[in-house]
Amino acid sequence: MDNNRKAVFKALVRIEKDGAYSNLLLNQIIESEKPDSPSFVREMTYGVTENKMYLDYLLDQIVNRGIRKVRTEPRTLLRMGIYQMIFMDSVPDYASVNETVRLARKYCFSQANFVNAVLRNFQRKKDDIRQPKDEADPIVRLSATYSFDPWIVRLWIDQYGEEKAEELLSSSIGTPPMMIRVNTLKTSAAVLSKKLERKGYRVLEFPDSRRVLTVKGSNLLEQPEYVQGLFSVQDAASVIAMEALDPKPGDTIVDVCAAPFGKSFACAEIMGDSGSIYAFDKYSHKVARCAETAERLGVTIVQAEAQDALEPREELFGRADRVICDVPCSGLGVIRRKPEIKYKKLDDQGKELASIQKKILTASAQYVKEGGSLMYSTCTINSIENRDVIRSFLKKHPHFTLVSSRQLLPITDGTDGFFFCLMKKRY
Repeated sequence: MDNNRKAVFKALVRIEKDGAYSNLLLNQIIESEKPDSPSFVREMTYGVTENKMYLDYLLDQIVNRGIRKVRTEPRTLLRMGIYQMIFMDSVPDYASVNETVRLARKYCFSQANFVNAVLRNFQRKKDDIRQPKDEADPIVRLSATYSFDPWIVRLWIDQYGEEKAEELLSSSIGTPPMMIRVNTLKTSAAVLSKKLERKGYRVLEFPDSRRVLTVKGSNLLEQPEYVQGLFSVQDAASVIAMEALDPKPGDTIVDVCAAPFGKSFACAEIMGDSGSIYAFDKYSHKVARCAETAERLGVTIVQAEAQDALEPREELFGRADRVICDVPCSGLGVIRRKPEIKYKKLDDQGKELASIQKKILTASAQYVKEGGSLMYSTCTINSIENRDVIRSFLKKHPHFTLVSSRQLLPITDGTDGFFFCLMKKRY
């Protein structure tokens, strides 16, 4: 049995049953299964996950009772089989069928003949099967084409119009570029670029931030430059937001939902490691990992502690020069990194999340001193969680004024989808 496809199958079943994120799960699966080709495993796992609704759209035309009524194991194998036939030119159709059926005989023996019949039927009919582009309903067409739950398609059409919504859908699939934040405490973008280029990496400056580089090449995190703390992996959107916050040496900063602490460390680097940063997160196991990163980067001013953002610390009220309020959200801006988000249904389009976000923002605002700054941010593309939250907050808190806001998008900015808003507290 092919151990690469076995690893893919195990990963996809856990994603389907447990709601695991592929980017985290794959490392565990590759470590435990030790496949011959980890790159094949990653490509196929991400590929099937990213195209799940499109694959189901095609399979619904072959499986009489509908693919969603098929049990998880055979349904996963059918997706794997037709994914290889459609997207993997290097894999002959007969190999796609035969290897998938072998897996079926081991993991769902009673369904092996069914899996074999469906795949062979698809192999015969694949050139004649109806495609999503033929659908008149734009929700159905775009949902199947780009494999997004219909609620997201409907949301983006409502907020951006059909043409822009399709651009957002298209730009939210595929692999995002590798971006790194240069640790200016230890090096510069120019010096680090030369170091990496000498090792064969292709390095490009990011136009909107002198601290961000885009790097092409493999095994970047195994290089001594990473171990020495010369850079961190972070999308440019978060760095741009912290540069807009404009922290100064000596500032007191509170970061209320800090894990994995990228924004805290970005501020520390901008501040020259001078001042105080209180980095809070609700989960203590996440906080425990902060010290190791701080040591690698040479940062001493980040104090990480477990603290629920909805239960702010009174002793810090009115003391912070700047507060970072990066709240839990629907994550619609980071689907390229976590394709499973495309299938997580929110019947209320994010209204319940927005209610929590408003509470966190209101609680966090108490840390801001007079004349200080408050930044609200999310990694989503949804006005309900972004501009509507800010509008509501400013209406109830007239002592804060809007300084600037920005919605970053993959299609226009080359970053993750990310929203930030900077507000100032009046004297």
